Amino acid sequence: MISLVSSVGIASEPAELTVISLGRLDPPLSSAQEHAGGATKWRRVKSHLSLDEGLVVARQVGGSAGGNTSVRNAAPLRWKPQGYFQRNRDLGQVFTAEKDFTLDAIILRTGNAHAAFLSGMPGTPVFVQFFEVTGEPTIDDNGTPVGTGATHGFSTNHRCDDFVRGVTYRPLHVAAGGVMPDLSQDGGGRFVYMKWDLLGKGEWRFRAGQRYAFMVGIVEAGEQRGFTLANRNNASSPKPPSMTLDDTYHGGWGLRREGSGKKPAMVAGESPPDDAATLRRLHAESFFPPGAARYAIPPTCDGYPDVDTYRDLEFYLIARADEGKTETPAR
Repeated sequence: MISLVSSVGIASEPAELTVISLGRLDPPLSSAQEHAGGATKWRRVKSHLSLDEGLVVARQVGGSAGGNTSVRNAAPLRWKPQGYFQRNRDLGQVFTAEKDFTLDAIILRTGNAHAAFLSGMPGTPVFVQFFEVTGEPTIDDNGTPVGTGATHGFSTNHRCDDFVRGVTYRPLHVAAGGVMPDLSQDGGGRFVYMKWDLLGKGEWRFRAGQRYAFMVGIVEAGEQRGFTLANRNNASSPKPPSMTLDDTYHGGWGLRREGSGKKPAMVAGESPPDDAATLRRLHAESFFPPGAARYAIPPTCDGYPDVDTYRDLEFYLIARADEGKTETPAR
């Protein structure tokens, strides 16, 4: 059972976050090189981002050449013909701290599809939330072994309804105050690297050997507010459930938080229902609750309809360069 413990502190002024565009790889890599995330891509990324490898304390370099794995906080909501509203979503990643470090920045990358960077994003406030992750993760195949389709009906692949059991997410902190730069002028916002630079108390301290997670999101709902995050997804593999088969980052897995945190109840119809009570329920399931209640909703990787159990974001965690000269205690 995945659970959430304790409460979360939400950052106030001064700002604890700024987001900076870092551009795209030029010339681009092939789709195979992107997906593999091997030495060739890592050399290119290090050079393009001017990274000090000694300060990169965790990374997952691989990424798919397509897909719309979106962070979104949209209003109005988009109706899906399967019978539900597309829920608003935060996205994140579990990682393992290999040593004690103070986090200075997270580097992420937009995806390579039509929703990579929507028109409502420039200047929109965003946040990063941190969690401590405890327990021993195992994959539940949801009763769909090799050769059977996913229970939700969105895929014939048995892996696409798998989820992680056995872990608890304890919220630590929300770093806010940053706004999204305009990425649309750089290739339409596709495959653009972003530095989510932490400031002040947002520079959280992490302990060696412990699992943590970060999650990014858009603070307030609005029109055309969404962007994608590049990731490597192994859900299409025909192999049995595994935390490591075909996985390029064994230290964690992808996460999401959607709407009220509950799976939506579908209502048949090509358009939203006319019944006011049903419409209110569907909206409540799909919008985030206001204020701090949103940050108390636990992350999930429930594979509905798009699995996160086998997904890892393309991410790079950058330690603070001067942390060896400080006496910042682990928190």
